[in-house]
Amino acid sequence: MDDIYRRAIEMGKEADPREEEAVEAVLKEARERFDELKGKEREWFDQDDLWNPYADSRILFGDPDTEIGGLMVGVDITSGEAVLADRLKERGRQVDAILGHHPLGRASANFYEVMHLQENVLEQLGIGINVAEGILTPRITEVMQAVHPRNHDQPVDACRLLDMPLFCLHTPADNQVQRFLDRLFERKGVTRVREVIEVLKEVPEYEWATRNNAGPRIFVGEEERKAGKVVVDMTGGTTGPKEGIEKMVEAGVGTMVSMHMPKEHIEEAKKHHLNVVVAGHMASDSLGLNLLVDKFEEWGVSIIPCSGYIRVKRS
Repeated sequence: MDDIYRRAIEMGKEADPREEEAVEAVLKEARERFDELKGKEREWFDQDDLWNPYADSRILFGDPDTEIGGLMVGVDITSGEAVLADRLKERGRQVDAILGHHPLGRASANFYEVMHLQENVLEQLGIGINVAEGILTPRITEVMQAVHPRNHDQPVDACRLLDMPLFCLHTPADNQVQRFLDRLFERKGVTRVREVIEVLKEVPEYEWATRNNAGPRIFVGEEERKAGKVVVDMTGGTTGPKEGIEKMVEAGVGTMVSMHMPKEHIEEAKKHHLNVVVAGHMASDSLGLNLLVDKFEEWGVSIIPCSGYIRVKRS
């Protein structure tokens, strides 16, 4: 399990929208913090931070040396999925571990830390890093306060009781879908908002979602409006600050392609005439997972999809 986990983190780093130096800077800062710690503070430090820049991706339960021949993979893992994995084992299926996409346990409690990735992405669009940090800081605090009271370990405890190894990969998968769609739109080229939808529907995960009434939709704008500069927003933990919308428009962005978008952000986009195409949450998460899981299969791991995960194999 540890081998798959570490390889997935490396794949996440390879697809990270930041420059390699920016990712390494995150790890360097973690090492410097660790070196300064003493006593209990040093003991409590999460040492995965020394090599893994994604706080939302961790092994949560089980022996890291567990050999994985069969892996159950889902977008959201709850206690129900833990019981389901156990029942499948009883019926003779090989389920050696569970992989969840959305953060769980300690990865959930700390996942807001990956939102700093968005600062670098905004900077790449031409927004000053001082402005990016200024608008991200209160949003990160807001998310931290929102997730703090959650029952983070509920599914982890279920897996512990059933002796079922569990890990989660969030930003590494989101980085995959970000890179995939960036390259797709760069290659295809679009001039109208409807063409953004058409390009997305060529991707099997979005086509499947469309057939099941959950495909890409225009949330702000009209089909025949000019798309302008298209920006993909698929990684960075969760939705960023609504103030970022005005800054992106000022930087020349015409259309944003996102997994999902809250109501207040939609209203802000309308205010600043930013076209918004929401690609779909489960389809987008599935695309990111598939780009990781294809590699797992190459390594001899059998995949059992569950919990909203749309399995599509690519060569």
